[in-house]
Amino acid sequence: MKKIILFFAGMMALGFSSCSDMLDVDGGRQVEMPDLTQKTDSLFYVAGIMEAMQHAAEVYVIQNELRGDLATTTIHSDRNLQELADFSATSANKYDSAYVYYKVVNNCNYYLAHRDTALYDGATNVTLDEYAAVLSFRAWAYLQLARTYGKVKFFTEPMTSLSQIQNNNSPELDIYGITNALAPELIRFKSAEIPYSGKLLPGGSNEILSRLCIPVDVILGDLYLEAGDYANAARNYYDFLFKNKIFSRNSISSFSPKEHLYANIPRDFGGVTFGSGTRSWSSWISSLSTVLSPFDATMDTGILTYVPMASTSLMGYTSELSILFGYNPYYLNSHGGSFNKFSAEEYDSVFVKKQIVPSDAYNFIADSTDYYYQTNNPTNPQMSVMKGMGDMRARSRVGSYSLNNVKYEILGTYVQESPYVFLYRPTTIWLHLAEALNRMGYPDAAFAILKDGITDNMKGYSYVREETWNLLTTTLPFCSEDGRSEQSTVFSGSGTNHNYGIHRHGCSDNYGTSGDKSLYRMTDEVVKQIVALKKSFGEEITFTAVDRVADSIRIDDEIKNVLNDESLDEETKAEKLAELNARMNKLLKEKASLGNYDIRDVINAVEDILCDEYAMEFAFEGNRFADLMRLARNKNGKGSGEFVGSPASYGSNFGGRWLAKKLAFKN
Repeated sequence: MKKIILFFAGMMALGFSSCSDMLDVDGGRQVEMPDLTQKTDSLFYVAGIMEAMQHAAEVYVIQNELRGDLATTTIHSDRNLQELADFSATSANKYDSAYVYYKVVNNCNYYLAHRDTALYDGATNVTLDEYAAVLSFRAWAYLQLARTYGKVKFFTEPMTSLSQIQNNNSPELDIYGITNALAPELIRFKSAEIPYSGKLLPGGSNEILSRLCIPVDVILGDLYLEAGDYANAARNYYDFLFKNKIFSRNSISSFSPKEHLYANIPRDFGGVTFGSGTRSWSSWISSLSTVLSPFDATMDTGILTYVPMASTSLMGYTSELSILFGYNPYYLNSHGGSFNKFSAEEYDSVFVKKQIVPSDAYNFIADSTDYYYQTNNPTNPQMSVMKGMGDMRARSRVGSYSLNNVKYEILGTYVQESPYVFLYRPTTIWLHLAEALNRMGYPDAAFAILKDGITDNMKGYSYVREETWNLLTTTLPFCSEDGRSEQSTVFSGSGTNHNYGIHRHGCSDNYGTSGDKSLYRMTDEVVKQIVALKKSFGEEITFTAVDRVADSIRIDDEIKNVLNDESLDEETKAEKLAELNARMNKLLKEKASLGNYDIRDVINAVEDILCDEYAMEFAFEGNRFADLMRLARNKNGKGSGEFVGSPASYGSNFGGRWLAKKLAFKN
């Protein structure tokens, strides 16, 4: 708790510091500004929250990546980074800061305590949308505090005096208590829209202001997911995705395997092709610095929520992230932004010594993934698989520059003129929904989000069970008849802009992972994870076999008996055959979905598949340690519902043992 207490003295500074900061305002002007009970633009107050979010977002990335399994330090790493990576950080560590999150909390508390929510301009309420956005900022900060520090001081009143801080008797809450405390008020604002549509950040920036906000449904979903309330998490993710028609796009990374693998490319491989103007995954990332979306400012493309940093110290807060990963955009910015006239020494000022690099664990996942493609044989275009080509998202994310015959490897995530921290992508919401659905007992729905995308086509997929289709037409009606007019083509599976599987982003051409002909199959991927789990844990765990083939043979025998039973009239025979055929169809779908394993074994395996997908889709963006901790809690049964926890045959504290193996290289 010493780390939590260190936010004390700075708590009174509400984030309004230098007027030159693009996310800040001049604190000295507060006496001239209208208070928060007037019908005026209160953006200058929210700017203080956003400035606090800059500091918090940077720490968020460093904490989660250094403590996770995808990044590691080098001989050039600062001591603070090394201590985070080996879990020896003390209260003196500059990155292990609860203060940065509490600064966001206190800024939000001040606004929420003073902003009048009953202000109207004619029939329009001028405050509710912004008020909801501030509630979401506060919830995000508390979520990070609970993820990092467990039980934390929880308060919703602003602290503006030293005596308030010194006499603070706020309760200490964990993620479950924080969710229970924050969710009711957030639920009241579920109908709020994202504010600041069409507005830019103050201070002359060209950044889209609405993209800095966190949608209420999204943060509610994350709170519930973190607390293991999977049904409520799924419902809130659904509400956001369906209402806003947010879909996983047809984005595929450039085909760029490692050089030594080029010799293994089969002759029937036709290459990755796109329609005119469609972006590859690598250009998708590199374009984010100037245009967050190739389709203007709609939410369904690229980024939902991000935190921008200043490009120079004169413009505001500049992040260390690029430099820590080996690239110094600020030197480049201050020298004209061009390499043309640089000397070799100046190259070394731009491509600096890396302090954070991809780990062997990240490289293993990236290199061992299969790449799926459709052969270019026109007479027999069967799906095939390219073993060992790896996940192309890693090739796009970790690239290289060649200057004067010297190659510089560089992490593409932070190569912008000023780095961004990405808090939410559309794929973040879809993969979090997959995690919730899996734990609700629908691993086939979770896998569909990776393979084909949730659309009306799911009814015909061999691996989608009846109960899953019923869920997606009733409880979470992505595929309901009633919603068809709202869905347009997004969830119909037709047209250009509809939902696609996420795994294709790095492991497929246009057709490789989609449909029943694809060799990317749920049962095969589950078996791969079970084999890996058995290799890792050995005799510590056992699996439960379910012989669904024998069950289908028994049903087939019953069908034959009914057909040959001359004592039955035609009507009775038809009824019995209909019931048996329904049982057989249900069993065949279970076989294509669950294979020969108990559903609890499959849920655990699909969770590991999702863990690897998180690694490839969001590496180095600040999610990893929180994801690992949450998945470990899932496996230990820290949630609600029928399918929480792991099979009893996996032994006690399986989640803790699983997490320990993920982080074993850190000793």
